[in-house]
Amino acid sequence: MSISAIAPIIPLSPNISIGDQGPKEGPDFSKFLTDALGQVDALQKNADEASLQLATGQVDDLSTVMIALEKANLSLSLTVVTRDKVLDAYNQIMRMQI
Repeated sequence: MSISAIAPIIPLSPNISIGDQGPKEGPDFSKFLTDALGQVDALQKNADEASLQLATGQVDDLSTVMIALEKANLSLSLTVVTRDKVLDAYNQIMRMQI
């Protein structure tokens, strides 16, 4: 195989820019984030309602109340950890030298 058999690399289109915005595919991230925060809020409200019902004697089963409280606690903890990671990534990007 000779060197002349290798074709040079030629750009396909010189007018293509890296920042081209094509049509969006998939779900919108802001909608996904809003829905996730809505679910966390719903779990918190459900846990508050369950603990209020337990305190007033409307619920006899302690396990359902504890499950609701633990779901709310875990979802809030995950939200806080995610927020911290996002803020850390943002701060690292802002500290980058240009």
